[in-house]
Amino acid sequence: MVTRADVARLAGVSPSTVTYVLTGQRPTTRATRERVQRAIDALGYRPNRHASLLAARSVRTVGVLFRMQRSGIDANDLEYIEGLRASVESLGIQVFVPVGRRTSAVDALETLVQSGALDAAVLMDVAPDDEREQYLLNEKVPTVLIGTSHRVDGAPGVDADFKQMADLGVRHLVELGHRRILFLMRDIRADRSNAYMAQSQSVRLAARRYGVEAVFRACPDNVLAGAREVGASGLAEGCTAVVSNSPSALEGVIAAAWARGLSLPRDLSLVSVGLTVARTPTGDLVTEVGVDRPALGRRAGGLLLQSLEDDSIRGITLVDPRLIDHGSTAPPAP
Repeated sequence: MVTRADVARLAGVSPSTVTYVLTGQRPTTRATRERVQRAIDALGYRPNRHASLLAARSVRTVGVLFRMQRSGIDANDLEYIEGLRASVESLGIQVFVPVGRRTSAVDALETLVQSGALDAAVLMDVAPDDEREQYLLNEKVPTVLIGTSHRVDGAPGVDADFKQMADLGVRHLVELGHRRILFLMRDIRADRSNAYMAQSQSVRLAARRYGVEAVFRACPDNVLAGAREVGASGLAEGCTAVVSNSPSALEGVIAAAWARGLSLPRDLSLVSVGLTVARTPTGDLVTEVGVDRPALGRRAGGLLLQSLEDDSIRGITLVDPRLIDHGSTAPPAP
Protein backbone atom coordinates (compact mmCIF):
# COMPACT_ATOMS: atom_id res chain seq x y z
CA MET A 1 0.00 0.00 0.00
CA VAL A 2 1.38 3.39 -1.01
CA THR A 3 1.67 5.78 1.93
CA ARG A 4 2.06 9.50 2.37
CA ALA A 5 5.66 8.86 3.39
CA ASP A 6 6.30 7.19 0.00
CA VAL A 7 4.94 10.27 -1.77
CA ALA A 8 7.12 12.52 0.37
CA ARG A 9 10.27 10.53 -0.44
CA LEU A 10 9.61 10.57 -4.17
CA ALA A 11 8.77 14.29 -4.16
CA GLY A 12 11.76 15.14 -1.96
CA VAL A 13 9.63 16.78 0.74
CA SER A 14 8.49 15.95 4.28
CA PRO A 15 5.28 14.00 4.97
CA SER A 16 3.85 17.13 6.61
CA THR A 17 4.39 19.05 3.36
CA VAL A 18 2.39 16.41 1.50
CA THR A 19 -0.37 16.93 4.08
CA TYR A 20 -0.30 20.70 3.51
CA VAL A 21 -0.52 20.24 -0.26
CA LEU A 22 -3.48 17.86 0.07
CA THR A 23 -5.42 19.88 2.64
CA GLY A 24 -4.40 23.46 1.97
CA GLN A 25 -3.87 23.83 5.72
CA ARG A 26 -0.71 25.88 5.06
CA PRO A 27 0.49 27.67 1.93
CA THR A 28 2.99 25.85 -0.32
CA THR A 29 4.79 26.96 -3.45
CA ARG A 30 3.52 26.05 -6.88
CA ALA A 31 6.71 24.09 -7.59
CA THR A 32 6.24 22.05 -4.40
CA ARG A 33 2.60 21.33 -5.22
CA GLU A 34 3.57 20.17 -8.70
CA ARG A 35 6.31 17.86 -7.37
CA VAL A 36 3.90 16.34 -4.87
CA GLN A 37 1.20 15.87 -7.50
CA ARG A 38 3.63 14.19 -9.89
CA ALA A 39 4.65 11.78 -7.10
CA ILE A 40 0.99 11.08 -6.30
CA ASP A 41 0.25 10.33 -9.95
CA ALA A 42 3.36 8.17 -10.37
CA LEU A 43 2.64 6.07 -7.28
CA GLY A 44 -1.13 5.94 -7.61
CA TYR A 45 -1.50 7.26 -4.07
CA ARG A 46 -5.02 7.47 -2.61
CA PRO A 47 -5.11 10.03 0.22
CA ASN A 48 -6.36 8.77 3.56
CA ARG A 49 -9.58 10.69 3.99
CA HIS A 50 -9.52 10.53 7.78
CA ALA A 51 -5.92 11.68 8.09
CA SER A 52 -6.59 14.59 5.74
CA LEU A 53 -9.67 15.57 7.71
CA LEU A 54 -7.82 15.63 11.00
CA ALA A 55 -4.94 17.57 9.48
CA ALA A 56 -7.51 20.10 8.32
CA ARG A 57 -8.92 20.23 11.90
CA SER A 58 -12.30 18.84 10.87
CA VAL A 59 -11.96 15.52 12.69
CA ARG A 60 -13.43 15.85 16.12
CA THR A 61 -13.96 12.34 17.54
CA VAL A 62 -11.85 9.41 18.65
CA GLY A 63 -13.69 6.29 19.80
CA VAL A 64 -12.16 4.02 22.44
CA LEU A 65 -13.45 0.63 21.34
CA PHE A 66 -13.85 -2.16 23.87
CA ARG A 67 -15.43 -5.42 22.83
CA MET A 68 -19.19 -4.97 22.81
CA GLN A 69 -19.62 -8.26 24.69
CA ARG A 70 -18.06 -6.69 27.79
CA SER A 71 -20.33 -6.35 30.82
CA GLY A 72 -18.76 -3.05 31.84
CA ILE A 73 -15.79 -0.74 32.05
CA ASP A 74 -13.83 -0.63 35.30
CA ALA A 75 -11.60 1.94 37.00
CA ASN A 76 -8.45 0.46 35.44
CA ASP A 77 -9.94 0.98 31.96
CA LEU A 78 -10.87 4.58 32.78
CA GLU A 79 -7.23 5.41 33.55
CA TYR A 80 -6.23 4.58 29.97
CA ILE A 81 -9.10 6.70 28.67
CA GLU A 82 -8.19 9.68 30.86
CA GLY A 83 -4.62 9.56 29.57
CA LEU A 84 -5.86 9.46 25.98
CA ARG A 85 -8.19 12.39 26.60
CA ALA A 86 -5.36 14.43 28.10
CA SER A 87 -3.32 13.98 24.91
CA VAL A 88 -5.96 14.98 22.34
CA GLU A 89 -8.76 17.06 23.86
CA SER A 90 -6.69 20.25 23.91
CA LEU A 91 -6.82 20.00 20.09
CA GLY A 92 -10.62 20.05 20.14
CA ILE A 93 -10.90 16.28 19.63
CA GLN A 94 -13.52 14.53 21.76
CA VAL A 95 -12.96 11.03 23.13
CA PHE A 96 -16.01 8.80 23.50
CA VAL A 97 -16.67 5.18 24.47
CA PRO A 98 -19.53 3.57 22.51
CA VAL A 99 -21.65 1.14 24.46
CA GLY A 100 -23.80 -1.32 22.51
CA ARG A 101 -25.84 -4.46 22.76
CA ARG A 102 -24.24 -7.89 22.69
CA THR A 103 -23.57 -8.50 19.04
CA SER A 104 -20.77 -9.33 16.64
CA ALA A 105 -17.79 -7.02 17.15
CA VAL A 106 -17.55 -6.22 13.45
CA ASP A 107 -21.32 -5.71 13.01
CA ALA A 108 -21.36 -3.20 15.86
CA LEU A 109 -18.29 -1.47 14.49
CA GLU A 110 -19.71 -1.32 10.97
CA THR A 111 -22.81 0.43 12.29
CA LEU A 112 -20.66 2.92 14.15
CA VAL A 113 -18.43 3.71 11.17
CA GLN A 114 -21.34 4.04 8.76
CA SER A 115 -23.05 6.48 11.11
CA GLY A 116 -20.19 8.94 10.56
CA ALA A 117 -19.65 9.32 14.31
CA LEU A 118 -16.18 7.77 14.34
CA ASP A 119 -13.27 9.70 12.82
CA ALA A 120 -10.46 7.70 14.45
CA ALA A 121 -10.23 4.74 16.82
CA VAL A 122 -8.22 3.37 19.72
CA LEU A 123 -8.78 -0.37 20.13
CA MET A 124 -8.78 -2.01 23.57
CA ASP A 125 -9.13 -5.72 24.44
CA VAL A 126 -7.00 -6.45 21.37
CA ALA A 127 -7.01 -10.10 20.25
CA PRO A 128 -4.59 -11.92 17.94
CA ASP A 129 -5.47 -10.98 14.33
CA ASP A 130 -8.23 -8.80 15.74
CA GLU A 131 -11.12 -8.67 13.27
CA ARG A 132 -12.00 -5.11 14.36
CA GLU A 133 -8.53 -3.92 13.41
CA GLN A 134 -8.82 -5.48 9.96
CA TYR A 135 -12.20 -3.86 9.37
CA LEU A 136 -10.94 -0.41 10.40
CA LEU A 137 -7.84 -0.73 8.23
CA ASN A 138 -10.00 -1.75 5.27
CA GLU A 139 -12.23 1.29 5.87
CA LYS A 140 -9.13 3.51 6.22
CA VAL A 141 -10.16 4.68 9.66
CA PRO A 142 -7.01 5.86 11.52
CA THR A 143 -6.47 3.29 14.27
CA VAL A 144 -4.09 2.78 17.18
CA LEU A 145 -3.98 -0.27 19.45
CA ILE A 146 -3.58 -0.41 23.19
CA GLY A 147 -2.48 -4.00 22.98
CA THR A 148 -0.97 -6.35 20.41
CA SER A 149 -2.67 -8.24 17.57
CA HIS A 150 0.48 -9.74 15.98
CA ARG A 151 -0.92 -8.73 12.60
CA VAL A 152 1.73 -8.14 9.94
CA ASP A 153 1.34 -4.58 8.64
CA GLY A 154 -1.31 -3.89 11.26
CA ALA A 155 -2.14 -0.69 13.04
CA PRO A 156 0.52 0.90 15.27
CA GLY A 157 0.14 0.54 19.00
CA VAL A 158 1.48 0.59 22.53
CA ASP A 159 1.45 -2.30 24.98
CA ALA A 160 2.90 -3.43 28.28
CA ASP A 161 6.03 -5.56 28.36
CA PHE A 162 4.42 -8.60 29.94
CA LYS A 163 7.66 -10.57 30.24
CA GLN A 164 9.15 -7.85 32.40
CA MET A 165 5.89 -7.54 34.31
CA ALA A 166 5.85 -11.23 35.25
CA ASP A 167 9.54 -11.14 36.11
CA LEU A 168 9.01 -8.24 38.52
CA GLY A 169 6.19 -9.98 40.37
CA VAL A 170 7.74 -13.43 40.66
CA ARG A 171 11.20 -12.12 41.56
CA HIS A 172 9.68 -9.93 44.29
CA LEU A 173 8.06 -12.95 45.93
CA VAL A 174 11.14 -15.15 45.54
CA GLU A 175 13.30 -12.49 47.17
CA LEU A 176 10.90 -12.50 50.13
CA GLY A 177 11.41 -16.27 50.47
CA HIS A 178 8.32 -17.70 48.75
CA ARG A 179 9.00 -21.00 47.01
CA ARG A 180 5.50 -22.35 46.32
CA ILE A 181 3.21 -19.89 44.53
CA LEU A 182 -0.38 -20.13 43.30
CA PHE A 183 -0.84 -18.54 39.87
CA LEU A 184 -4.53 -17.75 39.57
CA MET A 185 -4.88 -16.63 35.95
CA ARG A 186 -7.89 -15.81 33.78
CA ASP A 187 -9.08 -18.65 31.58
CA ILE A 188 -7.75 -17.58 28.17
CA ARG A 189 -10.31 -19.80 26.43
CA ALA A 190 -13.04 -17.48 27.69
CA ASP A 191 -11.40 -14.21 26.66
CA ARG A 192 -9.53 -13.64 23.40
CA SER A 193 -7.56 -10.59 24.55
CA ASN A 194 -3.87 -11.01 23.84
CA ALA A 195 -3.01 -9.40 27.19
CA TYR A 196 -4.36 -12.33 29.19
CA MET A 197 -2.61 -14.90 27.02
CA ALA A 198 0.66 -12.98 27.25
CA GLN A 199 0.34 -12.62 31.04
CA SER A 200 -0.29 -16.35 31.51
CA GLN A 201 2.60 -17.35 29.28
CA SER A 202 4.93 -14.85 30.91
CA VAL A 203 4.27 -15.93 34.50
CA ARG A 204 4.88 -19.55 33.52
CA LEU A 205 8.25 -18.57 32.05
CA ALA A 206 9.14 -16.51 35.11
CA ALA A 207 8.18 -19.36 37.46
CA ARG A 208 10.52 -21.71 35.59
CA ARG A 209 13.27 -19.11 35.46
CA TYR A 210 13.23 -18.62 39.25
CA GLY A 211 12.72 -22.30 40.05
CA VAL A 212 9.54 -21.88 42.10
CA GLU A 213 7.07 -24.67 42.72
CA ALA A 214 4.16 -23.32 40.72
CA VAL A 215 0.50 -24.28 41.03
CA PHE A 216 -1.42 -22.92 38.03
CA ARG A 217 -5.17 -22.43 37.92
CA ALA A 218 -7.05 -21.19 34.84
CA CYS A 219 -10.08 -19.57 36.44
CA PRO A 220 -13.21 -17.70 35.42
CA ASP A 221 -13.24 -14.07 36.49
CA ASN A 222 -15.48 -14.50 39.52
CA VAL A 223 -15.22 -14.35 43.29
CA LEU A 224 -15.92 -18.04 43.90
CA ALA A 225 -12.93 -19.06 41.77
CA GLY A 226 -10.66 -17.32 44.24
CA ALA A 227 -12.51 -18.19 47.44
CA ARG A 228 -12.24 -21.92 46.87
CA GLU A 229 -8.43 -21.69 46.86
CA VAL A 230 -8.35 -20.73 50.57
CA GLY A 231 -8.67 -23.31 53.34
CA ALA A 232 -8.64 -23.10 57.12
CA SER A 233 -4.84 -23.15 57.27
CA GLY A 234 -4.12 -21.03 54.20
CA LEU A 235 -3.82 -21.36 50.45
CA ALA A 236 -4.46 -24.57 48.54
CA GLU A 237 -1.66 -27.11 48.07
CA GLY A 238 0.67 -25.48 50.57
CA CYS A 239 1.18 -22.27 48.58
CA THR A 240 2.21 -19.15 50.48
CA ALA A 241 1.50 -16.49 47.86
CA VAL A 242 -0.89 -15.71 45.00
CA VAL A 243 -0.16 -14.04 41.67
CA SER A 244 -3.31 -13.20 39.68
CA ASN A 245 -4.61 -11.13 36.77
CA SER A 246 -8.26 -11.63 37.77
CA PRO A 247 -9.65 -8.88 40.03
CA SER A 248 -12.72 -10.90 41.01
CA ALA A 249 -10.69 -14.01 41.84
CA LEU A 250 -8.34 -11.92 43.99
CA GLU A 251 -11.34 -10.43 45.79
CA GLY A 252 -12.51 -13.99 46.45
CA VAL A 253 -9.14 -14.95 47.95
CA ILE A 254 -9.22 -11.87 50.18
CA ALA A 255 -12.81 -12.46 51.34
CA ALA A 256 -12.16 -16.13 52.11
CA ALA A 257 -8.99 -15.27 54.03
CA TRP A 258 -10.88 -12.78 56.19
CA ALA A 259 -13.69 -15.27 56.76
CA ARG A 260 -11.19 -17.88 58.00
CA GLY A 261 -9.34 -15.45 60.26
CA LEU A 262 -6.20 -15.37 58.13
CA SER A 263 -4.06 -12.26 57.99
CA LEU A 264 -2.72 -10.50 54.91
CA PRO A 265 0.19 -10.55 54.34
CA ARG A 266 1.26 -12.54 57.42
CA ASP A 267 -0.47 -15.76 56.35
CA LEU A 268 -0.48 -15.26 52.58
CA SER A 269 0.94 -12.71 50.15
CA LEU A 270 -0.84 -11.27 47.12
CA VAL A 271 0.43 -9.76 43.85
CA SER A 272 -1.91 -8.50 41.14
CA VAL A 273 -0.82 -8.46 37.50
CA GLY A 274 -1.79 -5.47 35.37
CA LEU A 275 -4.58 -4.11 37.56
CA THR A 276 -5.43 -2.35 40.80
CA VAL A 277 -7.41 -4.31 43.41
CA ALA A 278 -8.49 -3.20 46.91
CA ARG A 279 -7.73 -5.60 49.76
CA THR A 280 -9.40 -3.74 52.64
CA PRO A 281 -12.64 -1.75 53.00
CA THR A 282 -10.52 1.32 53.78
CA GLY A 283 -8.85 1.25 50.37
CA ASP A 284 -5.54 -0.52 51.01
CA LEU A 285 -4.45 -2.08 47.71
CA VAL A 286 -2.86 -5.30 46.56
CA THR A 287 0.80 -5.02 45.55
CA GLU A 288 0.72 -4.55 41.78
CA VAL A 289 2.97 -5.15 38.80
CA GLY A 290 1.70 -3.13 35.87
CA VAL A 291 2.11 -0.08 33.70
CA ASP A 292 1.33 3.57 34.38
CA ARG A 293 -2.09 3.41 32.72
CA PRO A 294 -2.70 7.16 32.24
CA ALA A 295 0.80 7.52 30.77
CA LEU A 296 0.18 4.63 28.39
CA GLY A 297 -3.10 6.25 27.32
CA ARG A 298 -1.26 9.51 26.64
CA ARG A 299 1.29 7.64 24.55
CA ALA A 300 -1.52 6.04 22.55
CA GLY A 301 -3.00 9.48 21.89
CA GLY A 302 0.35 10.86 20.82
CA LEU A 303 0.88 7.90 18.51
CA LEU A 304 -2.55 8.44 16.97
CA LEU A 305 -1.75 12.09 16.22
CA GLN A 306 1.62 11.08 14.81
CA SER A 307 0.09 8.39 12.61
CA LEU A 308 -2.43 10.88 11.24
CA GLU A 309 0.49 12.96 10.05
CA ASP A 310 2.34 9.94 8.66
CA ASP A 311 0.17 6.91 7.90
CA SER A 312 3.18 4.69 7.25
CA ILE A 313 3.84 4.29 10.97
CA ARG A 314 3.63 0.67 12.10
CA GLY A 315 4.75 -1.54 14.97
CA ILE A 316 4.03 -1.94 18.68
CA THR A 317 5.98 0.03 21.29
CA LEU A 318 6.42 -1.87 24.55
CA VAL A 319 6.17 0.12 27.79
CA ASP A 320 8.24 -0.87 30.82
CA PRO A 321 6.18 -2.02 33.81
CA ARG A 322 6.69 -1.13 37.47
CA LEU A 323 6.11 -2.83 40.80
CA ILE A 324 4.09 -0.84 43.33
CA ASP A 325 4.44 -2.35 46.81
CA HIS A 326 1.17 -1.67 48.65
CA GLY A 327 2.08 -3.92 51.57
CA SER A 328 0.24 -7.09 50.60
CA THR A 329 3.46 -9.16 50.49
CA ALA A 330 5.76 -10.34 53.26
CA PRO A 331 8.07 -13.29 53.93
CA PRO A 332 6.15 -16.55 54.34
CA ALA A 333 5.19 -17.59 57.84
CA PRO A 334 7.70 -20.02 59.39
